[in-house]
Amino acid sequence: MDKKQQILHYYRVDGLSLREISRRVSLDRKTVRRVVRGYEAALSRDPETGIEDYLSTVPRYTGSSRSPRVLTGEVIKEIEYWLKENDRRRNNGMRKQCLKKKDIHRELVSKGINISYPTVCRYIREKKELKSSRRKEVYLRIRHEPGEECQFDWGEVKLFIDGKQEALMMAVFAFPFSKGRFAYLFHRQDSLAFMESHRNFFKEVNGVPRVMVYDNMRVAVVFDNREKRPTEALTRLSTFYRFNFRYCNARAGWEKGDVERSVDYVRGRAFTTRVDFNSVEEAQQWLTKTCVQLNDEQTATLTTGGTSRVNEELEALQPYPGEFGCFEVAEYKVDKQATICLKNNHYSVPEYLAGESVLVRIYSEKIIIYNQRHQKVATHQRAHAQREWIIDINHYIDTLMKKTSALEYSEAFHQMPTSMQVIYNRYFKKNGKEFLGLVKHVRDHDVAYETVLEAADILRQRGLKVFTADHFKVAIHAITAGEEAFREDQKTDAFIEIEAGSEDILAQLENVMGKVPRANTLS
Repeated sequence: MDKKQQILHYYRVDGLSLREISRRVSLDRKTVRRVVRGYEAALSRDPETGIEDYLSTVPRYTGSSRSPRVLTGEVIKEIEYWLKENDRRRNNGMRKQCLKKKDIHRELVSKGINISYPTVCRYIREKKELKSSRRKEVYLRIRHEPGEECQFDWGEVKLFIDGKQEALMMAVFAFPFSKGRFAYLFHRQDSLAFMESHRNFFKEVNGVPRVMVYDNMRVAVVFDNREKRPTEALTRLSTFYRFNFRYCNARAGWEKGDVERSVDYVRGRAFTTRVDFNSVEEAQQWLTKTCVQLNDEQTATLTTGGTSRVNEELEALQPYPGEFGCFEVAEYKVDKQATICLKNNHYSVPEYLAGESVLVRIYSEKIIIYNQRHQKVATHQRAHAQREWIIDINHYIDTLMKKTSALEYSEAFHQMPTSMQVIYNRYFKKNGKEFLGLVKHVRDHDVAYETVLEAADILRQRGLKVFTADHFKVAIHAITAGEEAFREDQKTDAFIEIEAGSEDILAQLENVMGKVPRANTLS
């Protein structure tokens, strides 16, 4: 701009030639000619304002003929890889877990590629030729106070758990003031998962916000004559934890835009570069670690007076009242197969309860079964599919003792831990009753299955060829039993006399051994 102003000053005021101007400003004569011609064209178009517009306009240069220096073939190949990966995920129904342009740029930088974010955006934009014709909308910024409000929403996550693809639900909590985010994984989006997610969140932050914000989700709101009222689950939560709540208007996601963006953001940071896990627990640990990193980043970038906004938010929360019981209680009749049927899935109970009624505590991820005397008789992880049978062999030992020929064909046998199936196939293939006796001993004495395998190794090292349940019981006892000290009531006069005599004998043996020549002791 300085050169442009100087050129026009020499031309308009001093009346110098283009050659002289070129020499004084040290620019090519073609450049000087282009500036002068642009000035004359602007003057001819609009004598009044054309000159001012031209003098205030920054010169534009075209780089279309330049070869890219950063966006090399190697970089393009890397970007194309992630674009193809996004296509693959869309085809598998994982549209919400595709990498955004920011995620792709982060991956490039992590591999040591020095490229700017606008360069990545420009390439992808030109590649996909994105054109938006939507009318721009204006939104009002809302002021939030620390600890005042928290927003909640669900998001779907598709992961490969132990090699099998599963659709999980991610409950996300977001603080509008500090941008703090917390998330939890569940198999369902039901009332139990809704309550457990709140319980886990309030316990983790050790406090309760004053207002919770929800959209029109079925687990939080019921429409009664076109009026909204809270569900029983939300009523129980708000009463116990003492928070107020409000609902957003229908199809007005911007009213809780912090959590809307947070669901997408947390899912993108946690489950784009990694989608394979051995278990749901491992995926939850990875998600929690990601949220901690995100909150630490917020702590580093958003601070007020040396105190992080996230910590300021947590300190302003209402007191934490304690843990909330998130379960439902129902009564079920035990059928002839010693199972109860819960949501089209069967769960085993001890066989002596067949034909009786039991009480069941239903959690989002497990069930606990009680008899009529309120004694716990069984615990199972909840099935996540339909028409599954969850069977524990310990519930059928007496029946299998009478029908040992059916042992290998029973569902109870095939759902045993792998370690116990190995024990049966190696040592009890022809003696089912002995094996069931061992299973009963393991159940009654609460022996770990790893201990049974250790006992098998000990017995095999001793050269046994025929194994019985008693052999295993002795080996297990040797592993689990420690040295027992004598009690005071056992130390009678006879006990003290024997102990003293034993000490004398040991002392005499030590003296004898001490007098024996070293060579003789070696021989």
